Amino acid sequence: MKNTRLQALALIMSASAGMAHAADTTVRFATFNASLNRNALGDLLFDMSSAQAASVDFSRAYASAADIAGLSTQQKELLQAHNVAEIIQRVDADVLLVNEFDFDSNGVAGTSSTPSAVDYSSTAAQRFQDNYLFVAHGGGTTGRQVANPITYAYRHTPSTNTGLASGFDLDNSGAVGGGNDAFGFGNFAGQFGFTIYSKFEIKGVRSFQNFLWKDMPGNLLTNDPTLGANNLANFYSADEMAVLRLSSKNHVDITLDVNGTEVHFLTAHPTPPVFDGAEDRNGKRNADEIRFWSDYVNGASYMYDDQGGTGGLASGSIFVIAGDYNADPNDGDAFQDPIEALLQNPLINVSVTPASQGGVDAATDPNNNGNANAGHLTPAQFDTADFSDAAPGNLRVDYVLPSANVDILGAGIFWPTEASPDRPLVGEFNQPALFAGLPSSDHKAVFVDVAIPAPVPVPPALPLLAVAVAGFGLARRRV
Repeated sequence: MKNTRLQALALIMSASAGMAHAADTTVRFATFNASLNRNALGDLLFDMSSAQAASVDFSRAYASAADIAGLSTQQKELLQAHNVAEIIQRVDADVLLVNEFDFDSNGVAGTSSTPSAVDYSSTAAQRFQDNYLFVAHGGGTTGRQVANPITYAYRHTPSTNTGLASGFDLDNSGAVGGGNDAFGFGNFAGQFGFTIYSKFEIKGVRSFQNFLWKDMPGNLLTNDPTLGANNLANFYSADEMAVLRLSSKNHVDITLDVNGTEVHFLTAHPTPPVFDGAEDRNGKRNADEIRFWSDYVNGASYMYDDQGGTGGLASGSIFVIAGDYNADPNDGDAFQDPIEALLQNPLINVSVTPASQGGVDAATDPNNNGNANAGHLTPAQFDTADFSDAAPGNLRVDYVLPSANVDILGAGIFWPTEASPDRPLVGEFNQPALFAGLPSSDHKAVFVDVAIPAPVPVPPALPLLAVAVAGFGLARRRV
């Protein structure tokens, strides 16, 4: 009977070996408000075309005012797009959210309330991949090392509320129309949208573009604690409050397959808490847009998505929250409570905060146009946006926040120091001769490296294991 027992043990050990954990997968998640929005309907589509992409020499260093002055307005737009592409190549994220990327529907500029399909990539997003990201940048006279082309096999471009006409006079100007009367601010339909690039397969999408603000429990629209005329119930009509959407762009849960493990990439871009009046309608909306993800990861039941589903994220899910949230936990005009609540949520891993020395340099640059940074509570190394130094100063507003059930291996902000050869890609506030006043964007790319655990494998021959165990028991009884 000794041989039978040994054979049974061998079977058990062999089956158990199939249950050994595979190695974790290191995944770099990033967010970048790249300011790839344009000033007119269809401009981004035009800028992303192959002919336009090739019409500016991005390998040349535009180091002087004379260099820049020699560029046309169109060339400045194209150079900005190339600088954005080079930053993305240098960050080399596996999963990337690009905020402020104008939406188009299969090459037709504009947006709608219809949710995008799981595998939908806008034409502009495809062209940016083909004509910018897939072309090596740097080198030439730039003084920078050549950055490798980057390819994302999967993309998703969600529809957006920005510039989508509401039919109401939402800003109480006395006339209906324009960006302030859209469901989300935009001078044309689709402006300021966003798109997602991924090296991992996108398996599912939940979007919340049409979720109504009034349907969030405790919302600041119908439960505004402000007294008097500045209460939102006195600013908006009942009909307006009935149709206002929570998301100024969209809230989108992208389900990724990371080598067999399901990961939720939670993407959004809440409205800036400014550009309003004493009623602070944008500040209140920003607060609730941020709170939505806190409720979602906590498994709240009230939300409904554009695909017909309800409820928040399942308990134990792996997720990464990303985006430009337009809120600093200590400084600026936003309500601090919602972003603080997000950062203090026990389901979120905040053990490592992305930082840069470039942010420190920018905060104390002697050429700054003001001293707002000197009074800030958030350390400058954590700043992610280069705003006017008079007001509000540089702020931490862009976030990549993994769930607490994964480990953070590293993090950073692409904000090179003044001495770095990469510094010209980000510049400093404000260079009026450049498109949008900066070489790329007033926001910096933020990234976090996360260890995504491999799925717990199921033994390939579980019935065989059961037989082996039974046989082992019989063998023991017969000895």
